[in-house]
Amino acid sequence: MSALIKAAAVPPHDSTAYHCLGQVLDGSPRQSSRKVVAAFPVLEWLHNLGLAKYEEIFVREEIDWDTLKRLTEEDLCSIGVTALGPRKKLVHALAELKRHEGNPVETPDIQNVVVDERNKLATNKLITDYFPGSVARRKRDCISAKEQKETLKSHPSSASRSQQKKNRINNVKHKTVPTWCCIPGTPFRVDAFKYLRRECSHWFLTHFHMDHYQGLTRSFCHGKIYCSSITAKLVNMKLGISWDKLQVLPLNQKINIAGIAVTCFDANHCPGAIIILFEPPNNKAVLHTGDFRFGEEMAKIPILQTCPIHTLILDTTYCDPQYDFPKQEAVIQFVIEAIQAEAFNPKTLFLIGSYTIGKERLFLEIARVLRKKVYVSAAKLRLLECLEFPKEDAQWFTLNEHESHIHVVPMWTLASFKRLKYIANQYAGRFNLIVAFSPTGWTFSKGKKKSPGRRWQQGTIIRYEVPYSEHCSFSELRDFVKFISPANIIPSVNNHGPESTRTMVSHLLA
Repeated sequence: MSALIKAAAVPPHDSTAYHCLGQVLDGSPRQSSRKVVAAFPVLEWLHNLGLAKYEEIFVREEIDWDTLKRLTEEDLCSIGVTALGPRKKLVHALAELKRHEGNPVETPDIQNVVVDERNKLATNKLITDYFPGSVARRKRDCISAKEQKETLKSHPSSASRSQQKKNRINNVKHKTVPTWCCIPGTPFRVDAFKYLRRECSHWFLTHFHMDHYQGLTRSFCHGKIYCSSITAKLVNMKLGISWDKLQVLPLNQKINIAGIAVTCFDANHCPGAIIILFEPPNNKAVLHTGDFRFGEEMAKIPILQTCPIHTLILDTTYCDPQYDFPKQEAVIQFVIEAIQAEAFNPKTLFLIGSYTIGKERLFLEIARVLRKKVYVSAAKLRLLECLEFPKEDAQWFTLNEHESHIHVVPMWTLASFKRLKYIANQYAGRFNLIVAFSPTGWTFSKGKKKSPGRRWQQGTIIRYEVPYSEHCSFSELRDFVKFISPANIIPSVNNHGPESTRTMVSHLLA
């Protein structure tokens, strides 16, 4: 079997090591800890294919092993794998994965058990049931040392895999912390939980998206975690981090941490996301944006107007001229008008895509304007309750799916017509028309008109791709850089080294 086929056909055997760490992942069903499907095997799968550069995309889209097997080439394009070479390589590897899916592997694999159990349980579930809920204190399902020794004796090939696993873990421990996770002139780290070090005791978390908190588990013992009130609630509820390890940062208020002035602002991203201004004693201020979207309100913040910024650590998710998508307001209006236009059929089900947290502004505005409640699962509602919405907003959520024909569902379920047909079958009898909205900036790229949305239809299923993003468009990035006028820019996304940095900075300053 070729290396490519091996990478495609067999889930990584070290997935249990990550379960031992107590990591709880977004997008996993509320089931026992043996049924939690981790994203880490997917990352290793990408690494084995030589496509580790796409890890951030797969983490951002919350693609676990079960979801991976259902990806199509259309899905890969929609999430941002647009280069022909890597995309075709992934398509081939996915085909091999599906072809070998039913074949036995050399050793018992907990990941296979996880997927099988999930599939059995999933048969009669509505798609909205797959939002994750709160995390209980989970028992660690680790194979005992004795069992591991017996496995190694009976399966000699396991020994080399075990050694490879140890080498990988050691490599992670000694990874160099990326420049965009370090704050010059301070001992601080930001969104750097994959690079935990004993010598650092101040860890900042900009928001609760997995590509930023990855590596953070309830066993964290490296000092304090600094974050917003909303993020602290989510970290406590979802990851089991105790409150004594969390320090809530106030918004728009300068505080002193280890002799350094720190001020946080709303990042206009997902709920709880913050931009952080660090003012070290060397008078070289550092602004770390985390993930953000620049808007008029941000430009009115007094300290950002007056404080000279030496280093800007910038969210460069869409730092490419082709991603000049419309303002959020224009996209929201497009979605509202589309719903109104499609609502002539009383048996129409509207589906709005959402991340574990993210896109709330979209479906809340739809509810407010149309005066219609939106259905969310119980697990999703528990998350929404952490987001500190006022009562007048929270009133639009309902747990009664019969009370609303607008349902909030996980983003990945809307990525293709094949998945939507599966959803349509689940609701057959109640609805005869499905209208889905997939809100992400990745739907907007070179060659497409600057439109607030595109409509596709196959039979009784309509799918809208709408460029609703909670990251800056390219023109907004350029406006922000002009507004801040930093001496130095460090891209925090798609930064693969000096060459990619120079390319992005040249785009921003052109």
